[in-house]
Amino acid sequence: MVIFGLVIEHNKSEIFHFSRAHNDSNPELDLSVIGASTLKPKTYWKYLEFYFDRYLSFKKHVWYYSTKAFSMVKVIGILRNSSRGFLPLQKYFLYCFCVVPIATYGFRLWFFTSAPTKAQVSLLVAIQYKTALWILGAFHTSPTGEIEALPGLISIHLHLKKLVKRFCLRTATLLSQHTLMSLLSAKHSKGASPHPQSLALLNNTQCARLKGPLLDTEAFLLNLTECFNPLHAETTSGCRLLDSFPDCISFHPCNCSSLRDCKTHLQSLDHL
Repeated sequence: MVIFGLVIEHNKSEIFHFSRAHNDSNPELDLSVIGASTLKPKTYWKYLEFYFDRYLSFKKHVWYYSTKAFSMVKVIGILRNSSRGFLPLQKYFLYCFCVVPIATYGFRLWFFTSAPTKAQVSLLVAIQYKTALWILGAFHTSPTGEIEALPGLISIHLHLKKLVKRFCLRTATLLSQHTLMSLLSAKHSKGASPHPQSLALLNNTQCARLKGPLLDTEAFLLNLTECFNPLHAETTSGCRLLDSFPDCISFHPCNCSSLRDCKTHLQSLDHL
């Protein structure tokens, strides 16, 4: 195998046991029949920066990235200098662009319809509450709803629902050769060959028992009336609106420092 450039990494040859038996807290796989010792599965398993537990609740995954995001909120304050701190708007942008992507990393693994997400969302709520206190400099006894509304932070569960809707909408723009298309039903697969575990090959009983992000995508695509073509001619270079009608579109840069100057500039454009 070394001749062909193939090397076995024994640290990656691990066994992991997924079980739905919640009454068994520490199952063991007895392989003494084949001469091996008794194997005890790990409590969680890290693969591609995702943390899987035996019951696929992803509590470890959310806890890890919530802790990482909370640590970032703590250390962001080091960026300010000794004479001036961050403005509330700057704190808001730092949270949206640096903290939220980390806290919601891989959320589609555990956030879908009929999934128990109360424990996972509560960790994200705690992070956003601490961030809102940091942005406003408010007291720790301030109510959660009001302290999030003042800096303009959307509730974390509503933010997750918005991201889910964007994810489903992005699925409609994928090419037929994309791997995800082979997992959808025949109506939304765009002619892709079905995967052995795709929704197109499952009967009604199996679909009723199935839970996962794919069902959310299917339900969203059923209500989608627009058609998306990622390779449309109008999106190619030379056929865009600015390329076809360059003389009909003009840009007027405005360097107005006040609202009154901006209104004066817009009124001057109306007379052109």
